Amino acid sequence: MKARSLFLLLAGLLAVTVGAAENFDDALKRAATDYATRLRQAADELNRTRERIALEKSPLLKELRASEDLIISLEREAVRLKTGQEDAAGNKRRLLRDIEEQRKTTAYVTTLAGDALKALSSGLPPGEQGLVGDTLQSLQEKLDAAVAAGTGAAASLDIAEFMFARTERVLGGHLTAASALNAGDNRLEEGTLAFAGPEVFFAPKGGGPAGLVRLREGSRQPVYYPQSEWPAAESAAFFAGQLGAMPADPTGGKALRLQQTAGSVGEYISKGGKVAWVIVAVGLGALLLIVHKFWDVATMRVDSSGRVAAFLRAVSSGARGEASAALNGLGRTTREIFAEGLRHLDSPAGILEEKLEAVLLGQRLHFERRLPLLAVIATAAPLMGLLGTVVGMVKTFTLITVFGTGNAAKLSSGISEVLVATELGLAVAIPALVVHGFLAHRINKNLALLERQALEFVTAATSAQSGVVPAKEDR
Repeated sequence: MKARSLFLLLAGLLAVTVGAAENFDDALKRAATDYATRLRQAADELNRTRERIALEKSPLLKELRASEDLIISLEREAVRLKTGQEDAAGNKRRLLRDIEEQRKTTAYVTTLAGDALKALSSGLPPGEQGLVGDTLQSLQEKLDAAVAAGTGAAASLDIAEFMFARTERVLGGHLTAASALNAGDNRLEEGTLAFAGPEVFFAPKGGGPAGLVRLREGSRQPVYYPQSEWPAAESAAFFAGQLGAMPADPTGGKALRLQQTAGSVGEYISKGGKVAWVIVAVGLGALLLIVHKFWDVATMRVDSSGRVAAFLRAVSSGARGEASAALNGLGRTTREIFAEGLRHLDSPAGILEEKLEAVLLGQRLHFERRLPLLAVIATAAPLMGLLGTVVGMVKTFTLITVFGTGNAAKLSSGISEVLVATELGLAVAIPALVVHGFLAHRINKNLALLERQALEFVTAATSAQSGVVPAKEDR
């Protein structure tokens, strides 16, 4: 039974297996057929797609080549523009450099023109200010306006043209009617000014010798110095434009200016300002003090001769009458101290020394009085001169602030105050210091001699009181 069942089972399994094999082959064939169909369809689709891509690729390639050509041309244009930009930047830098150089040159020329105009304005010959003063002022105003606007070239050219025209006129010489101040009597006279190079001459209308023309410090009025040595015929020929001789100042007017600026002592001191007058007052006080102290020293009669020795021997021997007689022949200062000693001759040595010391102290106070004041003046005078220096420097810097450094005439007052005050301070201090040293030495020497004589008197009085006569000394 079991075998039959197993057989039937195996037979069933075999039938199923055979049926399944047949179904698998059919399925495999169907799948292969379907795959081939699909593969053929895919190949056809691929071919169609390739054909479409080929058709679409052709214009794209054309566009790509056109784009590449455009990119290349644009790159070339960019390189060209970059090169042009670099060239433009170089041209710009060069132009800016040229503009800066041009600006510096214009500024330099403008500065030269301004300096030349200022130098001409301050150095015009006497009498020419009235001829060209308005022109100079207008040129200066034009130059200032051009400098403020940054365009000074045109104004500089105008100044240069004026300078050339004036140079030609000055070299050729010219005459003009004007007035001038006679340096001899300060009388204003009408006449003719003759400009010949750097020199200016004046011939008075009313007759009289012609002369050189100069300017006084701080004034624009021409001053003429008559030249009596200039023959009238030659001066007339000169003013008529003919050949002839004319005087000339080889110093360029400096000798006349020095003569004009010399002035008196009071004018010289005034240049030092108020401090200078104070120093002068102190110096006069020091001079009076010096005279007084010299008089004191002259009256300081200290006798150092043999008469003092004779007097001291008379004192030591107790001969008061002889001592009194010898006292009258001594100098006044020595006599004062010995007279005090004789009045207290019988006093003890200590009291006698005190009495003599009191006389010596009184004489020291008398002869040294006001001597320290002379030392104070010798010390304070340079300090006052330094004060004048500081005041003058402050004034000078104030003038520099207002007028600048180009106006020497304005600065001269402050500089004069600096130098004059210092000079006067030293002039007072040095003599006062020397005289103080001399007087102090002389007074101390005489007082030391008086102290020695006082000690000798005390010794002689002590000998007289003890009855011992000292041996005679060789003097």
